[in-house]
Amino acid sequence: MVELPVRDPMFQGAVKVVDVLRAAGHDAWIVGGAVRDLLMGQVPPDYDVATSARPEQVMGLFRKTVPVGVQFGVVRVRLLGGEFEVATLRADIGYSDGRRPDAVRFTDLREDVLRRDFTINGLALDPATGEVIDLVGGRHDLEAGVVRAIGDPDARFSEDRLRPLRAIRFAARTGFVIESGTYDAVARHAGAVAEVSAERIADEMRKLLTGPRPGTGIRLMADTGLLGTLLPELPGDATRSTAADALDCLGGTGVPERWALGWVLLLWPLGEEGARDVMNRLRHSRRMTVEVSASVAIGQALGRTDPGDVVAVKRLLRREQAPRAIAALAMRRLVQGLDAGAAAWARAMLEVWSQEDLHPPRLVTGDDAMASGVSRGPGLAQALVLVEDAQLRGVVTTRDQALEMLRALGNARRDRAPD
Repeated sequence: MVELPVRDPMFQGAVKVVDVLRAAGHDAWIVGGAVRDLLMGQVPPDYDVATSARPEQVMGLFRKTVPVGVQFGVVRVRLLGGEFEVATLRADIGYSDGRRPDAVRFTDLREDVLRRDFTINGLALDPATGEVIDLVGGRHDLEAGVVRAIGDPDARFSEDRLRPLRAIRFAARTGFVIESGTYDAVARHAGAVAEVSAERIADEMRKLLTGPRPGTGIRLMADTGLLGTLLPELPGDATRSTAADALDCLGGTGVPERWALGWVLLLWPLGEEGARDVMNRLRHSRRMTVEVSASVAIGQALGRTDPGDVVAVKRLLRREQAPRAIAALAMRRLVQGLDAGAAAWARAMLEVWSQEDLHPPRLVTGDDAMASGVSRGPGLAQALVLVEDAQLRGVVTTRDQALEMLRALGNARRDRAPD
C-alpha cells in the first residue's frame, strides 16, 4: 500500500481516467514514474495510465483526446485541467531504429511491464486501494537504492538507445547506485547513444543538469564513456572534474534558471564559440544558445578584467546574462580552492551601480558628431563610443560636455588629416 496524494488535482484527474476506463469494463492502472515517486514520498509532476482498452475505445470514452501514437496504443486524454498519457497494455516487436517498436501486440499487464526500462519504473498502482503491483522487484530496488534494467540490460538498451543516459539520469536524480550488470551495459552501449536524435539527448541532459545531483551525473557519464561520446569537445579529465565539482554547487540550491546555468558550468572550458557550437549541435533554441554562450563569455572576461577598468567592467555587467555569469565564475573559483575574487567584486558592483550608471542616457547623436567635424564612417561610430566611455567613467555627464568632447575629437582628426 502507498499513501495517496488525494489533494493533488493531477492525481484526482488520473483517478477519474482510471474510473472511466474501469466503468466501461476495462482494466486500468497508474503506472511508471508516478508510482516510483509516490513510493519515494514525492508528489509526481504527471501521471500515466495503462489500460486494456484499445486506442479507439479510449478515444470513444473521453471527449478531449489527442492521438499522439495510436499505432503504439498511446492517446493523451485531457480531463479536469490536466493531460494524461493513456497507453494500451502492449508487448513490443522489434526495434529497427533503436527507439520505437516496429510493431506492437496488445497484451496484459505482465508483458507490458517487462518491456519497460528499469525496475523502479515498472510498478503499477491501483488508485482505488493504494495497492502497488510489483512484477519485477521494483519496490525492493527502491528500498535498496538501485537502478536496475528489467531483464537483460543489453536488450533494453538496444530497444531504445537513449536508455543508458536515462539510467545515469535516474541515478543522479535519486542518489541510487546503478546495478553492476546495468552499469556495464551502459558502458557497452555508450557509443550507440550518439545515434539518438539531438533533441532527445538535449532534453535528457536538461533533466540531468536541473536535477538535484548534476555533478554525480557528469561523473557517471565520464566513467562510462558517455560524456566523451556526447560531448567530445570537453577536454581532459581534470577539466571534466572541475565542471562536475562546480555542478555539485548547483545541485539543490534553487538557483534561478538552472537549465542555463548548468550548461554554462559544463561548457565553460570551451569558451563562447565552443559553447555556442555545442548548443547548436544539440539543437537548442536560439535564445538558450545565446544565454549560455554569452554567460560563458562574460564570466571568463570578468575573470581576467582589471577591476579598475571601469568602462570594461560596466560594459560586462550591464549585459543581461551578467548575474548568471557571476554565479558560474564564483562556483568555479570555489571548487578550484580560490577566493571569490572577481566574482565577489563584480557582484558587489552590480549592487552598487544603478541602471543609469550602467546605461547612461545618450547625450549626442551621429548628426551631432558630424556637426562637430567628425566625418562619416568608422570614425563616427568610434567617436560616439568614446563619448559613452567617458560617461561610464563619470567624466562626461551633460550634453554640453559631450558636445565639447566631440568638437575636440573632430579638431584632432582634422589636425591629423594630410594636407
